[in-house]
Amino acid sequence: MDSQGPIAKYNQLLASSKFLFVVYYRGHWCPFCMSYLKTFQSLTPSISAAGGQTLIVTAEPASADLETTRKTTGYQGEAIIDPEHILAKYLRERGLLDVAISEKKGYEHGLAQPSILVIKSDGTVLEKWAIVPSKMNMGGAKDRPELEQVWENVQAALEGKDKVHNAYKLISVWNVIKGVIFGH
Repeated sequence: MDSQGPIAKYNQLLASSKFLFVVYYRGHWCPFCMSYLKTFQSLTPSISAAGGQTLIVTAEPASADLETTRKTTGYQGEAIIDPEHILAKYLRERGLLDVAISEKKGYEHGLAQPSILVIKSDGTVLEKWAIVPSKMNMGGAKDRPELEQVWENVQAALEGKDKVHNAYKLISVWNVIKGVIFGH
């Protein structure tokens, strides 16, 4: 783990950019997460060009798993490994994002479920979303908003324009299977 704690790293990244685009993911073993992070990586150049910084956060405890995630997804941006949910608690206390934490073997303090926070350096929240795990969404695995649409709404907000999407298209099992078969 980084010598810098999760909150300090988050605050440093937020202060050093126009905005921070944060994606929580479950772990390297989750095909939905890996597909999502591939898309996130593809958006990174556009996010950076707009003055933003990308950050992925996981409760997956082993740093070796982060390297597997990077190899699988191509994501090379900033990352926080936070098995004790220090950052999730911090964000919740400030009313910024309510990351769901679920029990899972191998996660001593629980599994952080998929979530998104896009926040400007002045603290203005541009976009936020957090899954509520249920049987219908496979315990939090599927039904995430398409990141391209989230990014389009963030871009509109940064330009002082109205949202492009009032409701997001959700990623289904079929989207993930197509990505695995045909590439992303």
